[in-house]
Amino acid sequence: MSWLAMMMPARVREWWLAGSLAGLVYGGLLVMVAMDSAPGAPLNGQIAFQPLWKTAMALLLARAARFHPARRERYWLMAALLFSALGDFLLALPWLSFSFIGGLGAFLLAHFAYLGLFVPMAGDCRPHRLVGCGVVVGAAGVMLGRFWPNLGALSVPVSIYVLALAAMACAALLARLPTPLAAIGALSFAVSDALLGSARFLVPFDSFALGIWWTYAAAQVLLVAGVVARPDQ
Repeated sequence: MSWLAMMMPARVREWWLAGSLAGLVYGGLLVMVAMDSAPGAPLNGQIAFQPLWKTAMALLLARAARFHPARRERYWLMAALLFSALGDFLLALPWLSFSFIGGLGAFLLAHFAYLGLFVPMAGDCRPHRLVGCGVVVGAAGVMLGRFWPNLGALSVPVSIYVLALAAMACAALLARLPTPLAAIGALSFAVSDALLGSARFLVPFDSFALGIWWTYAAAQVLLVAGVVARPDQ
């Protein structure tokens, strides 16, 4: 990680490392709770101030983005991370009736912000990137098809969300950036959301709780690194 941090401006690096550490700490707390709980037991509500612990990573990464020198990228990246923090907070409160739909809406806005960030960077049309986009679109279709019988009243919002997620991942894949980190992060985000959707609509939620967090944390850390880390800085 040190070589990556060295490609960031000093103030960005400090807060990016803090955000990465926050993600690791929260993930470690979840692992400890899972080890002390019965298989399949819910992990939400088992950590003091859990919503705050869960949002810390995205908020610290947003602070890192605040010092990114490119203004347009800075604003879109901060918006994506702040909406993600809101989604984290709402999903950490499952006893609220609007927890899931509110979290879904917040992360939908985060994906739109990431689209605003990556679409103007489009231009990397190398074959493996195009193939990656095709895989993402195909996987999104399969995922939506699997969820469809169980969506009920959520069929429209979930469909919109899956389309936005696929578009965001493709935009990151096709963005001209000096490292592949943002593309890897976007794919990790897609995996995390696929696990979350599977846990919500196919199997009990806590079957994938740890995997959802670790793939999501990796996604946000890598997305930010892919934007702010530039070899010429």
